[in-house]
Amino acid sequence: MTQDTKAETVTAEKKSAQLPVNLPLEFIPLYDWWKTNGTQFMIKAGIAAVLIASVLGGTHYYKSRISSANKELLKASTTEELEALVNNYGTWKIGNTARLRLAKSYYDAGRYEQALEMYDTCIKKGAPAGFAEVAVMGRAICFEALPDQLNKAAEAYEAFEKGNPSHFLVLQAKLGQARILALQGKKDAAKQMLETLKAEKNKEPMAEMAIAQLQGVIARYEPRKDVSMSDTSVAPVAVPATAPVKPVTK
Repeated sequence: MTQDTKAETVTAEKKSAQLPVNLPLEFIPLYDWWKTNGTQFMIKAGIAAVLIASVLGGTHYYKSRISSANKELLKASTTEELEALVNNYGTWKIGNTARLRLAKSYYDAGRYEQALEMYDTCIKKGAPAGFAEVAVMGRAICFEALPDQLNKAAEAYEAFEKGNPSHFLVLQAKLGQARILALQGKKDAAKQMLETLKAEKNKEPMAEMAIAQLQGVIARYEPRKDVSMSDTSVAPVAVPATAPVKPVTK
């Protein structure tokens, strides 16, 4: 027997000794592959399993957070709660919905500058679909409420009307322009605008009601007049004369 033949015989005997008892012949190639690559395969499979679990876990966590944020938004009723929502979810899509509500809350509380700032941030970050115009209208209303900002308010209302002629808020933009005219002392121009608007909306009961209500307000409105300091002097109060007190006699 040659040296090579002896080596092959020894190798075959070693393989035979390593094979499990009663292993079917067709599984021998698979068994050999497993003995050679099984450990590396298990390591790779383990890493893949961990990555998949991480992705699925992250997706579940993200969905859970979104659900929690939506519930908080629905329950929020105070300015403080809305501020907390903006702080916690400001970078999420729901953040701008919270900003819109917070801006309205600021406005209702008379905090007009903060409301304006919140509307500006909402527009800058991208208002939710269908609500960008609400933020733009909100800015105009804030300008109207702020002192010495009537010109900006008029410009904002006019720009909204021209940029969104078919939007449902365009009526509010026109009513806003009429209010500004009245506030600027141009009552006749405001009345004419409302008459024209009333003719356009003669088949829309809700619009007619809003127009008629503003017409009544403008008819009663009298612009404040500047009063000089000399006009504010207080007249002396007349003191009624009293009868002299008679001494008491016994």
